[in-house]
Amino acid sequence: MSRVSGGPGDWPSAVLVEVYRGGGTDQPIDLVLARGFARVVTTGIRIARIAGHLLARVGSGSELAIDALVVATAIRLGGGLILTHDPGDLSALAADNPNVRIGQI
Repeated sequence: MSRVSGGPGDWPSAVLVEVYRGGGTDQPIDLVLARGFARVVTTGIRIARIAGHLLARVGSGSELAIDALVVATAIRLGGGLILTHDPGDLSALAADNPNVRIGQI
Protein backbone atom coordinates (compact mmCIF):
# COMPACT_ATOMS: atom_id res chain seq x y z
CA MET A 1 0.00 0.00 0.00
CA SER A 2 1.33 3.40 -0.87
CA ARG A 3 0.42 6.79 0.46
CA VAL A 4 0.47 9.98 -1.57
CA SER A 5 3.58 11.20 0.30
CA GLY A 6 5.85 9.15 -1.95
CA GLY A 7 7.53 7.54 1.05
CA PRO A 8 7.90 3.82 1.61
CA GLY A 9 4.86 1.63 1.10
CA ASP A 10 3.08 0.28 4.17
CA TRP A 11 2.67 -3.48 4.34
CA PRO A 12 0.25 -4.87 6.91
CA SER A 13 2.10 -7.63 8.78
CA ALA A 14 -0.61 -10.12 7.76
CA VAL A 15 0.44 -9.72 4.11
CA LEU A 16 3.79 -11.27 4.94
CA VAL A 17 1.92 -14.52 5.64
CA GLU A 18 0.81 -14.54 2.02
CA VAL A 19 4.24 -13.79 0.51
CA TYR A 20 6.75 -15.67 2.68
CA ARG A 21 7.04 -19.18 1.26
CA GLY A 22 10.65 -20.22 1.86
CA GLY A 23 12.77 -21.95 -0.73
CA GLY A 24 14.70 -18.81 -1.63
CA THR A 25 11.62 -16.64 -2.12
CA ASP A 26 11.96 -14.87 1.22
CA GLN A 27 15.22 -13.09 0.42
CA PRO A 28 13.82 -10.56 -2.08
CA ILE A 29 11.06 -9.64 0.38
CA ASP A 30 13.56 -9.18 3.18
CA LEU A 31 15.70 -7.04 0.87
CA VAL A 32 12.77 -4.72 0.08
CA LEU A 33 12.09 -4.33 3.80
CA ALA A 34 15.76 -3.88 4.76
CA ARG A 35 16.30 -1.17 2.14
CA GLY A 36 13.38 0.83 3.46
CA PHE A 37 11.13 0.53 0.40
CA ALA A 38 8.36 -0.82 2.61
CA ARG A 39 7.37 -0.48 6.23
CA VAL A 40 5.58 -3.26 8.12
CA VAL A 41 2.48 -2.09 10.01
CA THR A 42 1.34 -4.38 12.81
CA THR A 43 -2.32 -5.13 13.35
CA GLY A 44 -3.70 -3.71 16.56
CA ILE A 45 -7.20 -3.72 17.94
CA ARG A 46 -8.30 -0.65 15.96
CA ILE A 47 -7.27 -2.13 12.62
CA ALA A 48 -8.72 -5.52 13.61
CA ARG A 49 -12.04 -3.91 14.51
CA ILE A 50 -12.19 -1.99 11.22
CA ALA A 51 -11.37 -5.20 9.31
CA GLY A 52 -14.09 -7.12 11.13
CA HIS A 53 -16.64 -4.43 10.33
CA LEU A 54 -15.59 -4.49 6.66
CA LEU A 55 -16.09 -8.25 6.53
CA ALA A 56 -19.53 -7.90 8.09
CA ARG A 57 -20.50 -5.15 5.64
CA VAL A 58 -19.72 -7.32 2.61
CA GLY A 59 -21.18 -10.45 4.21
CA SER A 60 -17.91 -12.35 4.20
CA GLY A 61 -16.29 -14.76 6.59
CA SER A 62 -12.64 -15.14 7.46
CA GLU A 63 -11.69 -16.15 3.91
CA LEU A 64 -11.17 -12.45 3.17
CA ALA A 65 -9.52 -11.64 6.49
CA ILE A 66 -6.14 -10.63 5.08
CA ASP A 67 -7.74 -8.52 2.35
CA ALA A 68 -9.87 -6.84 5.03
CA LEU A 69 -6.74 -6.17 7.13
CA VAL A 70 -5.07 -4.54 4.12
CA VAL A 71 -8.05 -2.24 3.52
CA ALA A 72 -8.44 -1.55 7.24
CA THR A 73 -4.78 -0.56 7.48
CA ALA A 74 -5.23 1.88 4.62
CA ILE A 75 -8.31 3.34 6.30
CA ARG A 76 -6.49 3.66 9.64
CA LEU A 77 -3.56 5.42 7.96
CA GLY A 78 -5.86 7.92 6.25
CA GLY A 79 -6.07 6.30 2.83
CA GLY A 80 -3.75 5.07 0.14
CA LEU A 81 -3.33 3.07 -3.01
CA ILE A 82 -3.49 -0.71 -2.75
CA LEU A 83 -1.94 -2.53 -5.70
CA THR A 84 -3.08 -6.08 -6.43
CA HIS A 85 -3.46 -8.59 -9.21
CA ASP A 86 -7.00 -9.43 -7.99
CA PRO A 87 -8.90 -6.19 -7.26
CA GLY A 88 -12.42 -7.60 -6.91
CA ASP A 89 -12.55 -8.44 -3.21
CA LEU A 90 -10.41 -5.47 -2.18
CA SER A 91 -12.62 -3.11 -4.19
CA ALA A 92 -15.74 -4.44 -2.47
CA LEU A 93 -14.14 -4.03 0.96
CA ALA A 94 -12.96 -0.49 0.18
CA ALA A 95 -16.17 0.64 -1.55
CA ASP A 96 -17.32 3.04 1.19
CA ASN A 97 -13.88 4.64 1.66
CA PRO A 98 -13.01 7.15 -1.07
CA ASN A 99 -9.51 7.70 0.35
CA VAL A 100 -8.65 4.07 -0.37
CA ARG A 101 -8.00 3.29 -4.02
CA ILE A 102 -7.45 -0.13 -5.54
CA GLY A 103 -5.15 -0.50 -8.53
CA GLN A 104 -4.60 -3.58 -10.65
CA ILE A 105 -1.08 -4.70 -11.50
